[in-house]
Amino acid sequence: MKTRKILSILIIAVLFMGCSSDSSSDGGIIVGGPTNGGDDGDGTGGGTTPEYLQDFTNFPMGNIVSAFKLSSTSSANVDFREVLLNDYNSITAENDMKMANIFTSAGNYDFSDGDAIVAYAKANGLRVHGHALVWHSSVPGWLNSFSGTNEEFEALIEAYVKATVSHFAIEKDANGNSIVASWDVVNEYFDGGSIRSSIFQQKIGDDFIDKAFQWAREADTDVKLFYNDYNIAGEPNKRNLIINKVNSMISNSVPIDGIGMQMHLNHNWPTSDLPLAIQQITDTSLLVHISELDVKANYGNDVTELTATRAQEQADQYQNASYHYTNIVPTAQQYGITIWGVRDQDSWLYDGGGDWPLLYNNDYSTKIAYDSFIDGLKGNP
Repeated sequence: MKTRKILSILIIAVLFMGCSSDSSSDGGIIVGGPTNGGDDGDGTGGGTTPEYLQDFTNFPMGNIVSAFKLSSTSSANVDFREVLLNDYNSITAENDMKMANIFTSAGNYDFSDGDAIVAYAKANGLRVHGHALVWHSSVPGWLNSFSGTNEEFEALIEAYVKATVSHFAIEKDANGNSIVASWDVVNEYFDGGSIRSSIFQQKIGDDFIDKAFQWAREADTDVKLFYNDYNIAGEPNKRNLIINKVNSMISNSVPIDGIGMQMHLNHNWPTSDLPLAIQQITDTSLLVHISELDVKANYGNDVTELTATRAQEQADQYQNASYHYTNIVPTAQQYGITIWGVRDQDSWLYDGGGDWPLLYNNDYSTKIAYDSFIDGLKGNP
């Protein structure tokens, strides 16, 4: 079994004892890697050594983590880390680096979970994408009930953004680059065809997005700053609002480096709008990050299990996403693809077993979508 990163002696020992033999003759599951058992070097399969997702790209391949999963000694989380280090070289904190987890009270911050994630990334040569500084769905309770003036509220948010970005700029790799290379500064500013009504919009104003990006840049002159949103592919009117806003930010010298296209897709949606959306976001000349990719297989609740037909439709949609990103976005603008979870049961869309949105089954074996995703990365439509 190929291991891409150097783990601690203890973890290596656990993996060695817990994993099946490299040979598939005993019927053991290979954790991660193509379902055909590997590649013989020509990309067609048939070999004995698995090749992993990050082998097929020149851009970062990411997934989500938590501080708990990175430290837990349970067999499931040991397997999780093995898949993570085999297939991925970029990580995003699913929840641990959001405001609700960090901003404990006025002027006080708990960075411990994020620090654990950064330490793990540094030890294993991973990039960290910060997620997310300002999001309407991750506001701590004490801040939601804040009774001070709007000016005082804005001062709190400014201090929080600057403290968080500057804190996570400290830890560097061997080349002097921050482990946290980027941030989703504002997440989901728009709601359909209008600016979302949120506590930030109500107390600071519509321009809170511009201020948040400016505060983040003042805290770190080098970190890449992203705007992140869902249904950029699939809702053309919303996409146009985002593009217009981003272009306005650029014209007014508001610092922004990239756009995160979340890409929470369905097995049959979107279709023709998917490549069009990627092209139009690319046309902004900013970095493009597929930031939260998953594909619902049971959006209409019309199946009770992942049938062969539905699994193939899901696989085709994963292939569409990887193919169009790889072929439309110029290399200089490819910030990477981040998949929003590893095995199905850990997905926010799992719904108690009613959907199967990710690339791995619950035992960490790969689905056919894994191989189709690789086909798209290789340029096969």
